[in-house]
Amino acid sequence: MTIYEVALGFIRVANETMSRPIRTLTQARGFNPKHHILNVFGGAGAQHACAIARDLGISKIFIHRYCGILSAYGLGLADVVKEAEEPLN
Repeated sequence: MTIYEVALGFIRVANETMSRPIRTLTQARGFNPKHHILNVFGGAGAQHACAIARDLGISKIFIHRYCGILSAYGLGLADVVKEAEEPLN
């Protein structure tokens, strides 16, 4: 097995890990994923979009022009919170 085959295996596992919840949630609500548009976001969303859409039978993909920075933008808008924990003895 070559390093490229191993890398492709990791990508396939990642794609299936992202496809499974979409499939499960849509089917649990009585929807067929193939009748919807896949909306992608996040830094690697566009890289995985075609494979995930193919797995789900989806024929249309929406990739926002800023999808790669939307997660970072949301993080930048989030409130700063400080949390502390102590063990209870």
